[in-house]
Amino acid sequence: MKAFRSFKADWGQATPWFAYCIITFTVSDLIFGIDSSIFGALQALPSWTSQFGTNVNGVYKLTTYRQAIVNSITYLGRLVGTVTFEPIVERFGYKKLFWAIAFIQFVVVIVQITAKEWIQFTAGRVLSYVLVGWIESAAPTYAAEIAPMSLRGFAAGLVTPVNTVGAVWGAAMCRAYATETRKIGWMVPVGAQMIPAVLLIVLLPMSIESPRWLVLKGRKEEALRGLRKLRTKEHAAAGLCKAELEVIEQAIEYDVQNNTARWADLSKGSYVRRSFYVIIFFFFYQCTGNSFYAAYGPTFLVSIGLGAKSFTYNIIVQCMGAVGAFIAIFTTDIVGRRPLCILGSALLILWDCLIAGLGGSSTHTTSANNVVVASFVLKIWSTKLSWATHAYMMSAELGGPRMRKKLMMVGTTADLIFAWIVSFCSPYIMNKPYGGIGGKIGYIWGGVAVLALVFAVLFLPELKGRSLEEMDELSSRFRWGWQYSSFKTTGVGARMAQVEMAKVEGVQTDTKLNDGSDDKASALSIQSL
Repeated sequence: MKAFRSFKADWGQATPWFAYCIITFTVSDLIFGIDSSIFGALQALPSWTSQFGTNVNGVYKLTTYRQAIVNSITYLGRLVGTVTFEPIVERFGYKKLFWAIAFIQFVVVIVQITAKEWIQFTAGRVLSYVLVGWIESAAPTYAAEIAPMSLRGFAAGLVTPVNTVGAVWGAAMCRAYATETRKIGWMVPVGAQMIPAVLLIVLLPMSIESPRWLVLKGRKEEALRGLRKLRTKEHAAAGLCKAELEVIEQAIEYDVQNNTARWADLSKGSYVRRSFYVIIFFFFYQCTGNSFYAAYGPTFLVSIGLGAKSFTYNIIVQCMGAVGAFIAIFTTDIVGRRPLCILGSALLILWDCLIAGLGGSSTHTTSANNVVVASFVLKIWSTKLSWATHAYMMSAELGGPRMRKKLMMVGTTADLIFAWIVSFCSPYIMNKPYGGIGGKIGYIWGGVAVLALVFAVLFLPELKGRSLEEMDELSSRFRWGWQYSSFKTTGVGARMAQVEMAKVEGVQTDTKLNDGSDDKASALSIQSL
């Protein structure tokens, strides 16, 4: 009952404008989800392989070299997007970046649909992955900036379930053309990638720019108007919107005066540990098998003799991934980040070893194949429940108000590097005459899952119910993962947490925080960070 009341109170802070803005910016994640799902399936579609593959004994397929290239070179585009995300947002804001994403997506689809050779098609995907680099960095960061504290986990983590919904969409379209040999079999799924761009163009005009970014640019009145829409009427009437904005402004002013938001700071103090944590989050996300399935899942299922059924199973896998991701974002602010990641890691060990043991066998019985498929279904569910959702969510949180964009860039850069390594190396590890271990590659993922479980138990920070401004004080020294939830902050972060929870003593009007003693206390609190 207590948990239900807490859940109801948390969601009572969600306003229609907040929901609209979150939906608008997370629509872009459909682009990422559809692209990754479609291309994993395209490589097994006869319509696509007959145009871009090589005829080997009457069967069209990609050579090992070409397969490695088309699945890995796209990460160069993703790297460009990840590296340029912060300077673009700092200068132009989130809304203009997403306008650019919408219009460039049209160019991407045109380049791919008009392709006659695999090189042009791959070039279109490289450009698409520039957008992916922007989306996976900007969407969760924007959500973390506008969300009330109690809904930050849900908002920042929404990137994963929406991404997975896109993957289901892509998988379903490819299933519809599983036996089609004409060009239309791959052109329709690729052309459908224009739909999220159209939705962005329709929704963006009425969305609200991040109040934190507006304050940074000196547009305080516009920031206050936006924040009053994003928060409840009761919150605004009590003067808490202005109080929240003043704390944000004080933190930004301190940052500007002391020049603390520098890249060099990532190699100093607590940011070294935080950077390492963020890198580890994405390492576990990609290297427990998620990246492999995204690139080669349907192809692998075809290789063990499942034929056209592979595309149906792919839809089931993606649907269960969506279920896992939605469970994660709806429960993470209730049960916490750590329990979900610990549970997910433990389950990944089991599923990865089952895939390796049965999928790597020289004989494939119907029963064994059914277990392999079920293991992939539960594996992706477990990944989405844990690292796939929390890697983005916690990376957007750990940097605090100063370094969140830079730390997010570190995380997404690590993400694409690990994904590239898995995508490029997997064909050589699995196929003959190279590694030739086939499905036994699952033992590698299982080994990484063991490390993920150890890390989650010992080191993973619990950030449930914390404000962005509390992160610096929380990370001021090393703590075991379970110690974060009981630590009491005292600085400006604690004050922001009180404001967001509408418990700031004496704040009944918009002028109360202008008392001299309060300003002095806030300044001291900020300096203590």
